[in-house]
Amino acid sequence: MVSFDLVKNQGSSSLIDSYDFLCYKATIKYNKSTMNTEYHVIYNEKVMNELKNFNTHEIILKDVLKEFIFDKQDFVSLDDLIFHVTNLKLPNLTQDLVIPVLFRVLNLERIGPLLIDDRIDEIYLDSSQSPLYLDHAQHGRCSTLIRLRKTEIDSLVNRVALENDFILNRESPTLKGDFVTSLFHTRITVDIPPLLLDDIHLDIRKFHHQNFRLSDLIRFGSITESQGVFLRTIMRNLLSLSIIGPPNSGKTTLQNTLLEFIPSHFRILSVEDVLETSNLRKGNQVRFRLGYDPNERNVYTKAMEIQKLLHRSPDYVNLGELSTKNNFIAFLNVLSVGIPSIQTIHGKDSRFLLLRLQDIYKIPISLLKTSFPHIFVEMDTIWEKNVRKRFVIKIAELTSDGSIITISDRDNDCLEDLKIDKQTSLSLKYLEKRKRRFSNTYVV
Repeated sequence: MVSFDLVKNQGSSSLIDSYDFLCYKATIKYNKSTMNTEYHVIYNEKVMNELKNFNTHEIILKDVLKEFIFDKQDFVSLDDLIFHVTNLKLPNLTQDLVIPVLFRVLNLERIGPLLIDDRIDEIYLDSSQSPLYLDHAQHGRCSTLIRLRKTEIDSLVNRVALENDFILNRESPTLKGDFVTSLFHTRITVDIPPLLLDDIHLDIRKFHHQNFRLSDLIRFGSITESQGVFLRTIMRNLLSLSIIGPPNSGKTTLQNTLLEFIPSHFRILSVEDVLETSNLRKGNQVRFRLGYDPNERNVYTKAMEIQKLLHRSPDYVNLGELSTKNNFIAFLNVLSVGIPSIQTIHGKDSRFLLLRLQDIYKIPISLLKTSFPHIFVEMDTIWEKNVRKRFVIKIAELTSDGSIITISDRDNDCLEDLKIDKQTSLSLKYLEKRKRRFSNTYVV
């Protein structure tokens, strides 16, 4: 039987919005009795007309996939399966049907549409007894009527574990991995007992297949125009930049946007535990995926790979998220020999970050000073009428003596576009000085 919540919308809530994607139709409703915004998803009309034939399609596709997997004689990723089935020429199995049937074969029929919907930012499951809920890009926090069965949860978790070469058990009760296909790009965190009091927790962060452009972030109000011009200049000239903020404040979104401004002939190396930054950049890029290991027992730790960067001839380095003492020490060692980088860091602001590095990680101020010139972009997030808003609240710089100066502060004037000029920015002064030395720089 096809899951009921993919066939017919339930409840009598008032309609707010609806849209189509791939072979599905999403509707957003407001439930006056619960005061919740609800997300519903159903099959589109073409798929609905074929529901009576799903069992036949499922049997045929299972046989085809068994043969495909046997021929490969190796683990087959979901992306490989999607590529294979979308290129099949099977009777009556059209492009509109092949993905729903594949998801049914893999027991991902009800979670699959949420993974594909590019307007969903994050999906949550608090326990196997709870319904899914999500953060929608336009409509904020939404409830759903989808309660995954244990077999559906197990199918998703087992596939993520296999694709990330991770064994989830009582000795390793947390899995953080990426799940990347041609249809979606996600980062999935799974927690189980004894770390978790309930039976399971899922947090599925979605990444857009198409990066937001800087003009989009300005239009959303996430960044001012002058801040955007300044950061574009910084990236074009390959200066180091750290994006700091709490979870879900837009750090990775801004990181992907800014990487697009590095001229295409420059060689970028990305070293990430979990793939969060985009592969859409047009230019020279090598990406390393190490796999998440909270205890750094993996033979390929980020600290080790960062140290090896010296022998890989990068012009610029994308370090993804920095989270451990070893990460920070290796990162600062690389900066000290002149390799610029971009990275995201969980934290309140740049001053608290320096205190953390000095007082908790015991990294000397003399090593911090070697990373000059270094830009800090501080981000924050607020909820406004059930919708999460993300902002660049400050841009600061590291001085040559190791202190922090602010060059753009949104909190002081939220209405006017604060100007960043060469008189207030040490980095722009540095670039002007370099411009006088060399004729082929990219200062704008």
